[in-house]
Amino acid sequence: MGGWGPPLRIARRTTRRSLGRTFLVAALIGLPVLAATWMGVVLKTSSPSGEALARLSIGQADASVTVSQYGRFAPMDMPHVLGSSESAPAEGAEKPVRVPATFDPRPLLPVGSVLARMLVEAGTVDIQGPSTTSAVSVVTGDASSPLARDLTRLDEGRLPASPSEVAISPSLAKYLGISELDGATVRSAEGASYQVVGIVRPTNRPHARTVLATPGTPLITVDPTSSVQYLVDLPDAVDATSLAAPLRNTGLFLLPRANILNPPPEMYGGGSGDIGPYAAMALAIGLGVLEIVLLAGTAFAVGARRQTRELGLVMATGGTARDVRRIVLLQGLFAGVVGVTAGVLLAAVVLVAGKPWWERMNSTLFLSWQIPWVSVIVIALLGVLAGLAAAVVPAVSAGRQAPLAALAGRFAATVGTAKIRKPAVVMVIAGVASVLIGSTMLASALAEARRTLPSDADYQATVTPAGPIALVLLGITAVIAGLVWMLPNLVGKLAGLAGRLPLSGRLALRDAARHRHRTGPATAAIMMAVASTAAVAFAASNAIAAEAKDYTPEGRSGNATVQFDTGGSGSVPYSTATEQRIASLLPTEQTFRVGTVTAPGVKPIGEYVPTIIARAPETAVGEAGFSLLVVDPAYVAKFAGLERAAAELRAGRILLPRSDLTTKDTVELISDTPTSSKRVARHPAVYAGGVPAIRLLRANALISPDAAAKLGTINTISVEYELSRTPTDDQLAAAHRLLGRDDLLTIEQGYQSPARKFLIGILTAATVVTLLGVAISVSLSAAEGRADLATLAAIGAQPRRRRNLAAAQAWVLGQLGCVLGVGVGALYGYTAHAAFGSPHFVVPWLEIGGIVVAVPLFAGLLAWLLTRSRLPMVSRID
Repeated sequence: MGGWGPPLRIARRTTRRSLGRTFLVAALIGLPVLAATWMGVVLKTSSPSGEALARLSIGQADASVTVSQYGRFAPMDMPHVLGSSESAPAEGAEKPVRVPATFDPRPLLPVGSVLARMLVEAGTVDIQGPSTTSAVSVVTGDASSPLARDLTRLDEGRLPASPSEVAISPSLAKYLGISELDGATVRSAEGASYQVVGIVRPTNRPHARTVLATPGTPLITVDPTSSVQYLVDLPDAVDATSLAAPLRNTGLFLLPRANILNPPPEMYGGGSGDIGPYAAMALAIGLGVLEIVLLAGTAFAVGARRQTRELGLVMATGGTARDVRRIVLLQGLFAGVVGVTAGVLLAAVVLVAGKPWWERMNSTLFLSWQIPWVSVIVIALLGVLAGLAAAVVPAVSAGRQAPLAALAGRFAATVGTAKIRKPAVVMVIAGVASVLIGSTMLASALAEARRTLPSDADYQATVTPAGPIALVLLGITAVIAGLVWMLPNLVGKLAGLAGRLPLSGRLALRDAARHRHRTGPATAAIMMAVASTAAVAFAASNAIAAEAKDYTPEGRSGNATVQFDTGGSGSVPYSTATEQRIASLLPTEQTFRVGTVTAPGVKPIGEYVPTIIARAPETAVGEAGFSLLVVDPAYVAKFAGLERAAAELRAGRILLPRSDLTTKDTVELISDTPTSSKRVARHPAVYAGGVPAIRLLRANALISPDAAAKLGTINTISVEYELSRTPTDDQLAAAHRLLGRDDLLTIEQGYQSPARKFLIGILTAATVVTLLGVAISVSLSAAEGRADLATLAAIGAQPRRRRNLAAAQAWVLGQLGCVLGVGVGALYGYTAHAAFGSPHFVVPWLEIGGIVVAVPLFAGLLAWLLTRSRLPMVSRID
């Protein structure tokens, strides 16, 4: 039979004749190819480069020009690089020489240049909604200019052409209840009305509540000293890059289109050198390919076993073991090609059909598809190679069969004692140790980062050191490789427990041990898939625990808090009448005010009112000063452990958040202004166990109202309402209407854990991957065990024995795979515990219990339901 011709024809004919098996293997390969292709295209399209990025940035213009208030910029090594428009003025040119909003840059540009105001976000404005006002973004620019094409997408109507006209985004139209443009208007918080002439989506923020207006609209007040950006269409003979340096000498910044299409290599720097993300990506790809090979290989073995007699005929007619291997390998190659082709085509269909969903998911409009061809080709090659690799073990096994046994339809079973390979055990132990060491290093790096973080920071420290992350990933890889290596023999070892089980369990375990060449890979595939879901459960639980530990409440549990205007914040100014009206609308028992202190004679600077702050001593770490807030001592006394602190407040002393913020039991008070700090007084101060751990008070100094009144004027910035019960929706709606906004009043309910939202998804994912591996292995067992089942029936076994045996096999494989998968997932979880800074290693017992107990039992039940009790009679004699 020499050559590849006959094996190729036999493999092609077998592939067509066994469409069910071919489609199963192709689906196992095609689904990951579909997912990877879809993800690559969506990520590339949502973060475009080249022409798509240029269209998204400057529309159809040749360049963008930014007009500053300065006469000249300081020289730069790369004066036309994207992102350098915030350059400092040149030495001696610090004084403003122009008003950018009224300056015409045409005389400084080549003759024949066409300008249009670029669409930019000018700020936010309060728009009157159905019941309250809502802050929305205002985008201004010449949207109707041909140069601005691709910067917006017009859904309905037209673009605004005058200051009294606006276009709004679909989300804002839905919020305002505008369904028709005829006569539709929007009204600002000041009462000014503007005609809505169109529904438009900004390309970069299509789903935000946005108002599009013309430049100079009275809807929003813009700082006249702010830079103004223009889109520029230059004459064809002009090189935009050559204009950058001369324009910098006039205080204008030019970004040529060529620099967006082909950015200079230094634009984004040399990178951080952090190999963690790349190592994680390589691990995910490698494990994904291994998962495909294990599942598809186990599924492929079904076909190889069922065509044992056909392969025997090949050997009986002169075929060699090499010919048999080629036939099986080519079937794997065909399945891989079918799977990859179907996966890529389906990915294209999913991308086109779901384009609106993908745009919403990435909060941007797709101007054109960006296809990462290299990634797609690599994914396709990996899929084809995975199909080929899946057929390697079945091909080798088929080539070793004796012709006579193959003609009789018999296939070899593994005999002999199962021995756990020592190198595999060493790999597992070393891998676990590597994960523990790397996680400890991660925890130390995070603790150091948090130690240097300011106490009043509004963000959490994060670390991604390359060494520990690489060590963890290397350890997890070693653990998985060691377990995959030892699993066939581990299954064989478990057969020793068969004597303690009922008949179906004994048969299932012994069958698994006898055919551990298939049960080992199937169990490994289940283990790896379950490890992913278990890792998500561990990571989510530890991330939630870290968030809960770092959560800072707005007030005491069950209380309502209202934030009032502190100067230009856009919120509601405080008044005693407003405070009392809100108290009457809610089930209020008591109110507590929080305020600042203004020194006598200090005048406001614009909208900012200078307040008294406490200056930190030179010995304090990472602090220059901290706010001084006025709080009722009775409020402080409500917090456990702060009774002495409340007493110190009543005695007139300032309460400090840390013990190193005072010298000689006093603290210096100063009036905080942007230009200078005037000393007010030195005041007695004490650290008495800290301050209430709520957002507004944490890391600040506190003073009682009586003591604060002696320093200056008290300005209330927040009021907390102690409630007798949870307010009703109607009461909250009435309070929101009174305040005019729906984001100023909050009810403190403590940290709201989203853990339960993950439960259904995690269990569903674990169930699906477990059932997939179990179904493949049980179907293979049924194909190989027909003769054994026929023998059992002949000696009097009940028909339901076949169902019980299938259920027991499904439970055994599912149980072993789930237990090992949870163990591997726990390694990920331990690393997540260290990386997220969880106070302790959190085990999601409910999710893990569902994976370990419920999922295998469900797999067994499903196998019992889907297996026929009766089996057609087959030959029991060779």
